[in-house]
Amino acid sequence: MDNFFDFTLDELQEYMLNLGLEKYRAKQLFSFIYAKGFDDFLNISVLKKIDRKLLSERFLIPKLDCITTKDSDGTTKILFKLFDNQAVESVLIPMKEGKNTICVSTQVGCKMNCKFCATAKLGFIRNLQAWEIVYQVWYIYNYIKKTTHKTPNIVFMGMGEPLDNYHNTIKAIKILNNEFGLSISKRRITLSTCGVVPKIEMLKKDLAYINLAISLNAADNFKRSYLMPINNTYPLEELINSVKDFPMPERKRLTFEYVMIKDFNDKQEDIKNLIKLLKPIRCKINLIPLNKHIFTDKLLPSDDKTIEEFAQHLRDKNMFVTVRKSKGESINAACGMLVAAMR
Repeated sequence: MDNFFDFTLDELQEYMLNLGLEKYRAKQLFSFIYAKGFDDFLNISVLKKIDRKLLSERFLIPKLDCITTKDSDGTTKILFKLFDNQAVESVLIPMKEGKNTICVSTQVGCKMNCKFCATAKLGFIRNLQAWEIVYQVWYIYNYIKKTTHKTPNIVFMGMGEPLDNYHNTIKAIKILNNEFGLSISKRRITLSTCGVVPKIEMLKKDLAYINLAISLNAADNFKRSYLMPINNTYPLEELINSVKDFPMPERKRLTFEYVMIKDFNDKQEDIKNLIKLLKPIRCKINLIPLNKHIFTDKLLPSDDKTIEEFAQHLRDKNMFVTVRKSKGESINAACGMLVAAMR
C-alpha cells in the first residue's frame, strides 16, 4: 500500500488519474485528511462508496504509537515510535495568546556532532521519510485543534540536521504548506541549520522566502569548530557569504541562534566578533542559555546577568537581539536535549 502522507498534491493528482478518478479528488482528499483530520477513507462522504473502498485498499494512513509527556510550564514532548522500532521526539511549545509552536525532527540521531546537543550522542541512525516528518505535524495539529483554532508555527529544530535530509525535508514542507491541506504558510515555518552551505544554496532556489535560522554559537572559527565540527568544512566566512543574500520578505530577518556558554563565548571579545560578523546582515540574534544535560560534560550555561549584559552591548550597537527562555527542561524537551532513541 502507498503512504498517503508521502504524496505532494501534484503527485496525488497524477495518482488519482491513474486510478481512473477525477483529478480534483486529490484536493478533496488533502482537505479531509489534513485540514479536517480524517484518518479513514471510508468515512469521507463526498466520495462514492466504491471510490472510498478503492482508496482504502490503495492507501495507508499511518498510525504511530505516541507517548506524551507534559512539563509544568505547559510544554508537551511527544515520543513517536516508528515502524522500524526507532523513535524520534517532537515538542509542542505554548506561546502567548493561545498560539503554539511545533518543533519537528527530521532524522533519527544526527551526524553533526555538536558538543552541546544530546541528539549528537546517538550518532546518525537514519533519515526520516517525508511522511514521518509530515505525520509529526499532522498528529500534533489534531492534538491541539480541539482547544485552539490558531495555526501553529513550525520550527525544524528537533532531532537531526534538516538540510542533511534535504529531499525529504523540502517535500514535507511543501505538503504542509499546501493550501488545500494544513495550509501552513512559509512565514510560519522556520528551518534551522548548522550551516550546510551547498544545501543552503539549493534552498534559495527550492524554497525561497522560508524563515531561515543559523545555529551560530561562536563568531570566530576556532571556537565554532570546537563546538560544531561542520565549521571545519564550511567555515564562518563561507557560511556568512552563503546566507547574506538569502531571499526573504522585506520585513523578515535572518535568525542567528547563539547558545550562551559560561566563560567560552560570553566575553567582550565575543561581542566584538559577533558585531563584526553580523553587522552587515539584516538579522536578529537569539541568545539561548545552554541547557545542561548529562552529555554537556563541563560546559555550563552563562548566568542571567551575563546574558542580559551581552544582549545590551549588542543592542547598543543597533543589533536586533532577543533572549530566549527555555521551556520543557524538566522533561528534556528544551533546545539540545532531545534524545528519544536512548530511552
